[in-house]
Amino acid sequence: MLVLGVHSGWQDAGAAVFEDYQLLAAVPQARLSGVAHDGGRLPLEAIAECLDIAQVRAGDIAGLALSQGLFPGRHFRALSLPRRVGRGLRSLLGRDTPISLLDEARKHHRTGSRIGPESLLDLGMLAGDLGLNRHIPVRVYDRHTAHALLALTAAPWADDTLVFTADSSGHPVARVLKFGRLATLDADDAGAADMDSPGRLVDLAVDGLGLPDAAAFFALGQHGEPMFAEAFKAHVTVDIQGRIRTDFSNEGGAARWLRRLAEGQPPALLAASLRKLLVDRFAEAITILLERHGLRRVALGGSLLADAGLLLQLQQTLGESIALAVHAAGDDSALPIGGVLALLLQQDGLDTFLRQRRPLVHTAWGRDYAIDLDPVLANAGCRMVSRDPLRAAAALLNAGKLIACAGGRGIGASGGASRLVLFAGKEAGVIAAANARLDRPAFMAPTLYASRAALADLLPGWRDPAIAAPLAERWAPQLPALARQPVRAEAVEAETQPLLHGLLETYKALSWLPGLLALPMQIGSEPALDSPSDMLRLLQDGRVDYIVTDSAVWESGGR
Repeated sequence: MLVLGVHSGWQDAGAAVFEDYQLLAAVPQARLSGVAHDGGRLPLEAIAECLDIAQVRAGDIAGLALSQGLFPGRHFRALSLPRRVGRGLRSLLGRDTPISLLDEARKHHRTGSRIGPESLLDLGMLAGDLGLNRHIPVRVYDRHTAHALLALTAAPWADDTLVFTADSSGHPVARVLKFGRLATLDADDAGAADMDSPGRLVDLAVDGLGLPDAAAFFALGQHGEPMFAEAFKAHVTVDIQGRIRTDFSNEGGAARWLRRLAEGQPPALLAASLRKLLVDRFAEAITILLERHGLRRVALGGSLLADAGLLLQLQQTLGESIALAVHAAGDDSALPIGGVLALLLQQDGLDTFLRQRRPLVHTAWGRDYAIDLDPVLANAGCRMVSRDPLRAAAALLNAGKLIACAGGRGIGASGGASRLVLFAGKEAGVIAAANARLDRPAFMAPTLYASRAALADLLPGWRDPAIAAPLAERWAPQLPALARQPVRAEAVEAETQPLLHGLLETYKALSWLPGLLALPMQIGSEPALDSPSDMLRLLQDGRVDYIVTDSAVWESGGR
């Protein structure tokens, strides 16, 4: 069965196509438009790209999963006559704007489980406008359900689990998987953006500091002390049910309080304090829920739980006896995948879902450009340095060069493991220097890539996936770039990442160092880069020194 997942929120819109439980394609709208966190409409371009990558036709799709996002007015059943006339006129003038399904549902009191937001949409018309069969099954999913099912795909266990999700939209939501049943504990405001949600504080702080997203905010927090943590805690509490609330009644009051608190202080202090607040309150809520339901395992999901340093602090606070599994998505681009999982769960039942689910940690997104890259670089006048990519690239990395690694398919669901800017960690200032060349804040933390065996030696406290750990003391002299803060790491497998795996092995044989650092292949706050023209721009602009492909190493022809 082919299923199309769609997210049409204000940010990070995108699409995904599954065949049963196998992901065939997933594309964020930003990847096609070049606009960071693009959204605010149905992602028609991303849908078309997914269908093309999966090599299926719209008419072949047998199921549709839609987020509680934004839709054209013509797809709503319950608009009043004056609103219909007004929107029709604006549409004729080219000024029509999409309507938020969740906002409309609140107006009509249709946010409950019995009469949900989907009752406001003409789902048959919507499916038909997307080129699909008007009579296919349609599931309208909420973001916390999508995050929860993504988290369950990352969990190696199939029962006795607390599923805890948190992002900047609405309150954290908890579910319990026990005795073969998955029960939602508190979802009366799931998907809402109420001011008494701690996630809204993160949004306000990100906007106030002029940062591109929450990932940059949390990275900044690694370089400060949580001096304001107690001040935050006075406004954010956890009740006996494990629900987290703030006492701010409106956004303006919260923003003014944040400005007064942070006035004249380094931004890193605010970021560190807010991260400390989330760690403490999340740990408190999770502990209450675990004790109440007799559980020792937690599956985490949502953008507020994607930061590696926050996860490390959360694990330390909860204690080693609590097992964590994480689906670490720093934005909403994975929501279409979670939406398809929601449809499959509804259709097949929990037992089948848990047996058929597949981990998504190494899932590649986007199109496979591997065979196109070398011809594009050659035709643009770039010079081939070597036809032995592994030995040549390893030697250049050992010499301190910055290299774009472009093997395999797509930008990757787990940090872009096929599209990376690689460098060695042998100098203390190398991370800031690499960020500077990519026009990114100096504090943006890289990921350490190595084999599983090497990571066990480098980071004894590391847990897969996505939980950071301090560098082992004996490696600090050889890798000073990693010596001062917890490190996020990913294990590299030969089967899924052959070029990167081969490069790591060759680099280790040359330098005796078992890992390489990497930043996402981005310039500034642009979307992740992965097409041949993107790669060429990196090289021609001097952002990287070389590009390594499956078959060669290239440098700019202007050298």
